[in-house]
Amino acid sequence: MNDLASDIRGVVLSGKEIEILRFIHEFGFCEIKQIMKRFAMTKTPAYLHMQILMRLGLVIHARFIPGQAGSYYLTHKAVSLLELDLPIVRKISRGTYEHHLAVIDIHLRLKELHHDAVWITERRLLRNKYADRSSQNEHLPDGVLIFADGIRYAIEVELSMKTKKRLEEILLGYGLQNTFKEVWYFCSPITFHIVNELAQNMPYVRTYNNREFLI
Repeated sequence: MNDLASDIRGVVLSGKEIEILRFIHEFGFCEIKQIMKRFAMTKTPAYLHMQILMRLGLVIHARFIPGQAGSYYLTHKAVSLLELDLPIVRKISRGTYEHHLAVIDIHLRLKELHHDAVWITERRLLRNKYADRSSQNEHLPDGVLIFADGIRYAIEVELSMKTKKRLEEILLGYGLQNTFKEVWYFCSPITFHIVNELAQNMPYVRTYNNREFLI
């Protein structure tokens, strides 16, 4: 989409601003640095776009963790205006905040490496899961990467350690399904060696150290 202005129900938005709204909507919320990276913008134009969107009542900016940059999320007005199909974010958990941002960072890096691949967010996977009663007990990855040939890869971001039993259950579960060719685990330095050890005899699991992958 280009950056020409569009009039949507009397609200004039540039193509870039519509893209930004859709990006935020897919993930639920994000920080300014992720908007900058996704749209290859420096800080000044990124903030100008966000100021316009806040002034129009389409975006809210809030700080959830003291000392950390705030995040942006959409209002009811934005979701209605663009006729978006995922639920509005009503609550952001401090307990999962860092994990959520890490998932977006992994997504952005993977998109740099695999331009033509399509990313399915956890929010969309969750919506589809609850629309399908038969899959409500299935474990959901943090995202799915689909390549042009249709092959799917499950993406997991593991920053803090689950119990070994739970992690092993998830890893073994991936070995019993035929939806994904592989599962890619992006780990903090703390969890990398543990996941790697558990997955030694699981050729469908690939592990990455976030600190090295995101450089």
